[in-house]
Amino acid sequence: MRRTLLGFITAFSAFAVQAQCSELFISEYVEGSRNNKALEIYNPTESPVDLSQYRITRWQNGSASWTPQYSDALTGTLAPKDVLVVVLDRRDTTQTGQDTPVVLDLRLKADLFLSKDYNTSYSMSFNGDDALSLDKKSGANYVPVDIFGRIGERPNPAWSDSFPYNNGLGLWYTINKTLIRKPSVMTGVTKNPSSFNPSVEWNVHPQNMFDSLGMHECGCNTLSVSEWTQEIPVWAFPNPAQSALSVMGMEVRSAVAINAAGQSFAVALTPMAGYAGAVLNVESLSAGIYTLQLAGLEGSRSIRFVKE
Repeated sequence: MRRTLLGFITAFSAFAVQAQCSELFISEYVEGSRNNKALEIYNPTESPVDLSQYRITRWQNGSASWTPQYSDALTGTLAPKDVLVVVLDRRDTTQTGQDTPVVLDLRLKADLFLSKDYNTSYSMSFNGDDALSLDKKSGANYVPVDIFGRIGERPNPAWSDSFPYNNGLGLWYTINKTLIRKPSVMTGVTKNPSSFNPSVEWNVHPQNMFDSLGMHECGCNTLSVSEWTQEIPVWAFPNPAQSALSVMGMEVRSAVAINAAGQSFAVALTPMAGYAGAVLNVESLSAGIYTLQLAGLEGSRSIRFVKE
């Protein structure tokens, strides 16, 4: 872990995000050749953070379902304004093929190695078409505090500079590239975006560029504590929905859908394994706009969704 560079506030992200500078987020993404994969996690706060409350999840090839094999827990403590460099664990220099070792330059940058055994975990084996999330414990489950890409979507080819609007013609940001979060970004993406445009929050660099790992320039160094707030949003996807609506951000115990005429409908739900969330069965609802009233351990929340 290494100290960060002083940054300046230049703009604010257009994504739906939680409060500024109050939570860890992904500051660098390295999708290098062979097994040269790395993520850098930045602590924008004024306090040390216990990393045992966090994990990294890979949403493989557009998957929207979480399984334990695709998550790895973090360990240690991350100091204020410092970064954690996580590298795919391929340190054995005698290996070949799919186990080709990470190059020495990248191994020397690592604070933590993850995903050593294919049969145990795959969180760091991303290759340009996988969404990633940094998750934090919330009760017995987890909620995402930062999302890279779009959960539930596999772009082909990998996310370009304006995916999906240019049909893959562009910089192909997330394959064979190093991406660094812009200094203006001071918080993670906690709500699954409707589309992922890497150019909004990320600067693109060549493949196998490792020099920037270990430090991060961010505007959070100029904010005072009085400018921070702490709310994590509840969000739902897909929206519009046809039969199933996934809700994340709270441990839902009951749900009621209210239509534009004020009629209420109880909605059956199944808790979401591994996350603070649930999958709601909305198949029987008529098409239209609904207000969804949710009740859970954290209190009650309301969100809107469209039933197709």
